[in-house]
Amino acid sequence: MTAALPGPERRLTYGVIITLVVQFAAGFMWAGSAGERLENVEASLAVTRTDHVRLARVETKIEAISAQLDRIEHRLESQE
Repeated sequence: MTAALPGPERRLTYGVIITLVVQFAAGFMWAGSAGERLENVEASLAVTRTDHVRLARVETKIEAISAQLDRIEHRLESQE
């Protein structure tokens, strides 16, 4: 008769189970924090978008004021 060769044991130990549970918990915590960071980025982008709109309005007003000043300068120069 031949004797069975010893091989690696195929059973789960408490250490392996605990390690898997800790890894899954860490993965869920990471996913939750990633979602929170994404929400923060989206909120800051919403503020930035409104700032861009305001900046565009200010630029338009400045261009209009500059054009008015040019017209005033031309009138003053023509009167001299």
